[in-house]
Amino acid sequence: MLQGFKNSRSLRGKVLDLDREELLLSSRAAAEKGQTRHADHIESKSRCKSLKISYNCDMKYFSNITAISELSESEGVFTTAQAARVDISRDALAHSCRAGRLERICHGAYRMSGTQRRDTDELNAFWKLTNPSLCAWERKRQWDGIAVSGTTAANLQQMGDFYLSPYRMTAPMRINTRNESFTFVKREIAERDIVWLDGLPVTKPERTLVDLCLDCEDPSLIIDAYNDALGRGLDIQRLKDLVEENSKTAKRRELMAPLLIALGCD
Repeated sequence: MLQGFKNSRSLRGKVLDLDREELLLSSRAAAEKGQTRHADHIESKSRCKSLKISYNCDMKYFSNITAISELSESEGVFTTAQAARVDISRDALAHSCRAGRLERICHGAYRMSGTQRRDTDELNAFWKLTNPSLCAWERKRQWDGIAVSGTTAANLQQMGDFYLSPYRMTAPMRINTRNESFTFVKREIAERDIVWLDGLPVTKPERTLVDLCLDCEDPSLIIDAYNDALGRGLDIQRLKDLVEENSKTAKRRELMAPLLIALGCD
């Protein structure tokens, strides 16, 4: 009987051991399952975050393309500062250049690829860079005194045989540049003496002729420009007034000699 009790106790112990092992295995499986779920949850959150970042990047990318297109349509040639006003970063401009959507005309000025090119694009860029943050319509509404003048103005108005570049501009203040493609001269010009051509403020023929004299251009070329302008409705009285205003010293009168002779005032 004692032996039977011992056997029964031994069997019961084995059953308890098996139950304990099953419990441990069950607990371990549950823990592993929980860890798997936690890992899946983290992976899912990471994937969602990546998708969100990708979505935001894509939206910003398409937003930049739209903004660049609208700015190009409005301005034609535009500057980095103008782009910044509509939240287009320098990086976005650089990326668009690498992708072939934009062309850099010069440092700080761009145009849309595939749009019609104009001979005045570079000139337009240089003019806009004299006040880079303002749009053309803002500068036209309140002109700042900077204008295309001299030989460049004569070329744009088909006066004489002058080249478009090196570009010549006039400003009421001193503007220094290391770019050999254009030069500035400090002069005061009345707003009545400019006309807007291709979005650029250009000195009218009367003022252009006077500036050609002040810039010491070839007298024979100045006379050719005068004759061309004469055939297109040159305002003789305004020209006489401008010549008189700029002939008050002996040196200035000497510079005005080609026009004084042409006008019969010498």
